Amino acid sequence: MSSRKPTETLQADAPHPCDKLSFEMAIAELETLIQSVENNRLPLEATLNAYQRGQQLIGRCSELLQDAEQRLQQFDVQSVGEATQPERS
Repeated sequence: MSSRKPTETLQADAPHPCDKLSFEMAIAELETLIQSVENNRLPLEATLNAYQRGQQLIGRCSELLQDAEQRLQQFDVQSVGEATQPERS
């Protein structure tokens, strides 16, 4: 187990800009932040920083989900278009 304090862990684990994180990485970091805040392991300033980082991570996850939804919709449109084209003889 690490001997770092929770605030050191958060600072060490959160160096990446949110726009570079994958969905899975952002969710994992968000879960860690939530656990730290819920377990009252953070001082007030670190809690506020965790909240701010959490908001950024939520924004990143929402962005990635919207992108995935748009890609699925485009795929659906392409699939429907291919299915309705008459067969060439």
